[in-house]
Amino acid sequence: MMRLLLSTVRGALSWMLLAAILEGISGLLLVPVIINWGSGELTPLLWLIVCSLVSLTVTFIATQKGYLAGGIVMRYLTNALIHHLPISLRPISSASSLVSGPVTHMMAIPAHLLSPIIRGVVTPLTVIMGALLYDFWLGGLLLVIGLALLVILRFSANQVSLAEKQMHLSQQQVVDSLGHFAVHQPLIRRAGISHQEQQSLKQNLTQQYQTQKQLQRRSLPFHLLFSLSIQVTFIGLLAAGLFSVNHNGITLNMWLAGMLLLARFIEPLWLLSHLDQALRQAKKSLNQLIDALSTPELIFMRSSQSPSNNIVNCAELSHFTKDGKQLLKSLNLTFDEKKLTVIVGESGAGKSTLLNLLARLQDPTQGAVYYGDKNIAQLSQEVLCRKRGILFQDSHLFRGSLRQNLMAGSNNIDDREIIEQLNELNINADNALLDADVGSDGQIFSGGQRQRLCIARLLLSHPDIIFMDEPTANLDHINTAAVIEVLRKAIEQTRIVVTHQPMLARQADHIIVMVRGDVIDQGSHDELMARTPWYQQFINGNF
Repeated sequence: MMRLLLSTVRGALSWMLLAAILEGISGLLLVPVIINWGSGELTPLLWLIVCSLVSLTVTFIATQKGYLAGGIVMRYLTNALIHHLPISLRPISSASSLVSGPVTHMMAIPAHLLSPIIRGVVTPLTVIMGALLYDFWLGGLLLVIGLALLVILRFSANQVSLAEKQMHLSQQQVVDSLGHFAVHQPLIRRAGISHQEQQSLKQNLTQQYQTQKQLQRRSLPFHLLFSLSIQVTFIGLLAAGLFSVNHNGITLNMWLAGMLLLARFIEPLWLLSHLDQALRQAKKSLNQLIDALSTPELIFMRSSQSPSNNIVNCAELSHFTKDGKQLLKSLNLTFDEKKLTVIVGESGAGKSTLLNLLARLQDPTQGAVYYGDKNIAQLSQEVLCRKRGILFQDSHLFRGSLRQNLMAGSNNIDDREIIEQLNELNINADNALLDADVGSDGQIFSGGQRQRLCIARLLLSHPDIIFMDEPTANLDHINTAAVIEVLRKAIEQTRIVVTHQPMLARQADHIIVMVRGDVIDQGSHDELMARTPWYQQFINGNF
């Protein structure tokens, strides 16, 4: 990928190099103009004017080329990601924000970052080479200053990067604490320990706030170190030059020319101090995209027959992460046709991984999944998508009317059916609401309403097999009961649901209990209550 991206920006890179060199030459041409000021010699001034005009023209072209290259990079990366959507990006964290995040950051590299980086390196080098030709000692001094400033920049950047990593870990702990508190709300409320958990969460948040304050305080000197070094260098040379002028060591014109040359040398270096964080973000974005685009694409048959029935089976199903950690351990399961099967287990037990494999959002490391008599790896994408429907934990509404969202491109659904479905989910709907624009990501609705609307959209598409991941996670008791009732009544469909909600488990036809990637028991609610301690504690809210 890097080779292709470099070839895309090669033209812009050449123009940016030329612009940086001309900028340095323009700075060097200032020296003879100032030294000969008042002598009547116009040749240096003419050379400066010509070089400046050429430099401005080349800079303008380089900027245009940079923006064009940025657009090409975004188009290429977006097309590459589309070839991996919507299936194989599922294992990638934050896959839904790849275009708005990493791709946008990568587009900004040729458009906004390349030119300052090249200027920060090439322009000072051009000034140093010109100074060496004019005066060896002046060029040597600039070279030493440049090397010292680059060492300081590298040191401060490393320290700031280390502090940012520590702050990121601290922030992730906050996110994990909030996520744990939110996901386990049904169990926490049932156990009557909401107040204790809230106090614990507040303590964790306060502790993380203090930790981040300390980390920011520690990193502040390193943020300022490079800028301070540049200012000290400039002030020191300014004072040294004034001292030499006062003692007749150099002429005033020579000192002024030297200060302007120093400013031309230091100004591009100054820009580098402000690019450090942007470069780290660009590197992070590049790594995210490489991870995403290196995920193996799922191969589909061009055409296939539909399965003979809606029974879902998995045989010797195992799955491992990239680093070899086993997430699922040789599972053999059957999900009966037209039954509601619930998968429960502690966080990290492998429930969502199992659901992803059953829906073929990714392929297992070992084993196979069957719909009826067909291995799902042998189904065409059209047949697979028509056969099953999926509700993710992070399902979204898209910009447009509510009717467009719920119909999802189907013309076989009328308003009466939509309104009936919404009413069953405790959403009072009429034609005016169906015509309303939901806003960006459904912002006119609350989080619980968006969750129920996504459930309605799935049910209105009438898939034969339904997969749901935590459909009641953001809902209160009343709306949770409504969703459970809707699922219980969908008796013509095979329903497979991952949940932490004991109330939903009670209503299931079949329950699968998972611990650390394995199935420790399965059966009806009454059977598991009679023999499985983990399930008893789950139902009684003792977690």
